[in-house]
Amino acid sequence: MTSSTASRRSAKLPSWLRRKIPLLHECSRIEQTINECNLHTVCREALCPNRSECYSKGKVTFMILGDTCTRGCRFCSVAKGKPEEPDADEPENIARAASALGLAHVVVTSVTRDDLKDGGSGHFADVIEALRGIEPRPVIEVLVPDFGGQTDSLEKVLQAAPDIFSHNMETVRRLYGKIRVNADYDRSLFILSEAKRRYGEVMTKSSFILGLGENTEEVIEGLSDLRRAGCDFVAIGQYLRPGMEQVPVAEYIRPERFKLLEEKAYEMGFLEVASGPLVRSSYQENRLDAYRADILE
Repeated sequence: MTSSTASRRSAKLPSWLRRKIPLLHECSRIEQTINECNLHTVCREALCPNRSECYSKGKVTFMILGDTCTRGCRFCSVAKGKPEEPDADEPENIARAASALGLAHVVVTSVTRDDLKDGGSGHFADVIEALRGIEPRPVIEVLVPDFGGQTDSLEKVLQAAPDIFSHNMETVRRLYGKIRVNADYDRSLFILSEAKRRYGEVMTKSSFILGLGENTEEVIEGLSDLRRAGCDFVAIGQYLRPGMEQVPVAEYIRPERFKLLEEKAYEMGFLEVASGPLVRSSYQENRLDAYRADILE
């Protein structure tokens, strides 16, 4: 995106979504390391609005299993189609990049790989194992797809012992059929609840993006569902249309509503809540530093 295009797009946004974006040349160290290690980031592939800010602060979310997704969620800009075979060197390359960048908290997500028998869970496990070999060891957070609800795949990831296990709900129950292609609301809840049931010590996390046509009551219901599933952390942010191929923004949510949802979530018992227009699931990593000692204990 050129600076003039970004400026025009920013001018169309409500005032609470406008901010100064750090120049990408300030982020060259991360870009260089990612390229040298032949890696992908969700920051770049999903056109995250926080990319420059996070890069300039030395934060990055790695995306494994390629850059092509087998699904077609209507809010997402990641390429859809037939993916290539997983890169066997990727786990070590991520560990090398994380070590070179001095990351204290490493977030790893992936495209959905319905073409793989285990949904890519074995690859996630290999990445976790490689990251556990770094000294000093970082907090390891994985943001996984639903693995088609396969408990064997879920178990494979959990046995590798990530510190934080994330799976994003993204939207409310009513909108799943319209927004999340081939996904299922109850299956996503099951992944989170089953992770907590099997490994109670793992911290679990999820997120919602708002402005897709949901109402406040539906979001509160979704938060309640997450708490019943044992979810510890939640992030709530504004959907920003990344391109013309994605579904339009139905509503720009005012900051006061994000504040209300934050208060409701804390009342429900979430340990940490990040709720605001520019919040993304990985963006909340900045707010989990207080849990670092407990997580690594």
